[in-house]
Amino acid sequence: MLNITRRMLIISAGLATVLTAVPAFSADKIVIGFSQASSNSAHRNTMTKRNQAYAAEHFKDVDLIVTNAEGKSAKQISDVESLMVQGMKVLMISAQDGAAIAPTIKQVLAAGIPVITLERSLDIPVTLHVGPHNKPIGTLAGKYIAEALKGKGNVVEIKGDPAVAPAVERHEGFAEAIAGTEIKVIAETHADWDQEKALKFMEDTLQRFPAGQIQAVYAHNDNMAFGALRAIQAAGRDKEGILIIGIDGENAAIRAVAKGDLTATFTYSTVAPEGVIAAHALATNDTAALEKLGTLTKKDDGSMEIEIASKMITKDNAAEFFCKGFGDDPECK
Repeated sequence: MLNITRRMLIISAGLATVLTAVPAFSADKIVIGFSQASSNSAHRNTMTKRNQAYAAEHFKDVDLIVTNAEGKSAKQISDVESLMVQGMKVLMISAQDGAAIAPTIKQVLAAGIPVITLERSLDIPVTLHVGPHNKPIGTLAGKYIAEALKGKGNVVEIKGDPAVAPAVERHEGFAEAIAGTEIKVIAETHADWDQEKALKFMEDTLQRFPAGQIQAVYAHNDNMAFGALRAIQAAGRDKEGILIIGIDGENAAIRAVAKGDLTATFTYSTVAPEGVIAAHALATNDTAALEKLGTLTKKDDGSMEIEIASKMITKDNAAEFFCKGFGDDPECK
């Protein structure tokens, strides 16, 4: 594997061939890099667009350069190296694969560039992590299902991408919550946050387990919860009372909870505009701006964290959250 210095020289050479075609960045602007993992969900797209919009309106001294790894860890490594070549002063990143990107992040930090992880934490210390805590969400989902089923029943778990912390932590919290009960996970898969993968898996699962054998579906995001819902409705099994729990708090999911199609979801911040506000604060040493984003925790290893709290949404309180989430919903125009 090429070391980062050599790779950067190669990237620099490549960039040199096109410099005449690319407008130069203003010398007095702060270059903030944002390495986004993908653009395959409303949550991720909202994170990108809201941070861009906020920066454009409020930070005239910033050039925010956004890259899209398109779900590929190798491309994200290349994206970050390219951002270094372009002179970024702070890196915002939502990792596609935490383990794969970690060595590159260490080299970014070693170069004196602050790193902010957005909602997907890494197993190495970074300058600042901003986002919700995932394990407590999984725990609440598990407790809710256990209580609703009176401690006994069969659950299907549809997980996110195992390469990133939210999928791991949402599973861990759920597993701990149902431990000691008679709640059994009878089928599970990693659908990688993708609705179509979740739909196919649920179609197959419904065939394996006839009517009355599935009491709940726990999906790690709303997108996959909708895939499960589509399969259940298409199979004509939506009258069985199967609980469907999602996470993220999409506007469409909140509406579906209010209608009773989904059972519950959880708000899950897109870290926008908090991400770019934190990046600007680090670039300008504005600690007061950081502290306004939430409770700032300073850890022994020198890293910092700002937690953005999540809330559970059920039919009882869904109306309070109408159009306060993200993503398309015809009633939120």
